[in-house]
Amino acid sequence: MKSRILIGSLFILMIGSISCQKNESGPDGSLPLNLYTSVAEMVGIQVGNITTNTEQCVSVERFDGHSSAYIISGNGYFGNFGMPGWRFSEANHLKFGVPHIDNCVTVTVSSSSFPKEIVIEYLKGCSNNRHDRSGKVIINLSDTISNAGAVQTIKYQDFYIDTIKVDLNATLKNLGKNPSGNWVIEKEYEQTITKGDEVAVRKNKETLEWISGFETAVRSDNVFYLSGSGSIIINDEAKYARNITTPLLYDASCEFIKSGIVELTRKGNVITIDYGDGTCDDKATVTTDGTTEEISLPSHRFKLGGRFFRQCPGFGEKLRGNTGG
Repeated sequence: MKSRILIGSLFILMIGSISCQKNESGPDGSLPLNLYTSVAEMVGIQVGNITTNTEQCVSVERFDGHSSAYIISGNGYFGNFGMPGWRFSEANHLKFGVPHIDNCVTVTVSSSSFPKEIVIEYLKGCSNNRHDRSGKVIINLSDTISNAGAVQTIKYQDFYIDTIKVDLNATLKNLGKNPSGNWVIEKEYEQTITKGDEVAVRKNKETLEWISGFETAVRSDNVFYLSGSGSIIINDEAKYARNITTPLLYDASCEFIKSGIVELTRKGNVITIDYGDGTCDDKATVTTDGTTEEISLPSHRFKLGGRFFRQCPGFGEKLRGNTGG
């Protein structure tokens, strides 16, 4: 089951006002907190996949004159780069039209040689599937990311999906090819997702093994495995250890992660998120507190009528009770 390229549908879960219930949970409210955390983790994984695809595609783009570019004059420019009728008024910026980036996204490159900085800017009102994106993704490259030893840093600046703020600071290094002939990227990062007063912070060290698509500037051929470990912290209070026990399979032929298992552990409570056996579908299962139930990946809602749905519909809903530790 693969994360969708567009950030849209994974945030449907943010709407609504049903609070997590404390009944049927453990003495410390562990069940609703576990469910809340499992959905926050799935949102973080999907955001990570979306950004990984965009970052990788732009990082291997040559930007050597083969991509279409526009000089934006001080009087503004009306053209076909953005949405029809949009006006760009930044003076004297060179904007690259990259085919694999949405039409309402501009890319600016600091230099034709390395090291270089690439800025991906989502213009205010940039939307797809009715979800608006805005803000900048700033990438610094020591060398083209498809070369062994290349180091890349990524920072998000005032980046939003609808009203959800996404912060990211990451460092990637190309470790070269493994014995199977696949490119391996090591990634350390801190990602923060904020919805109102609800905050989920993910700190991880991960490895991406690219099965295909790493050396191309398109998304459609991307297939990779993600493994690693770290932590997820909810509202600066509850901290979970995070471990990918079976690598997550991302395949551009499917909208959702196709397989893999993530475990989250806190105070003896274990959450297991299972994305399946490789079949392309929009479901995963969550196991905690002795119960396993299905969750919809497009909406991040637990199965209607189940124990989990009654306890906590999803990330973004208010938690009641003790969440400390």
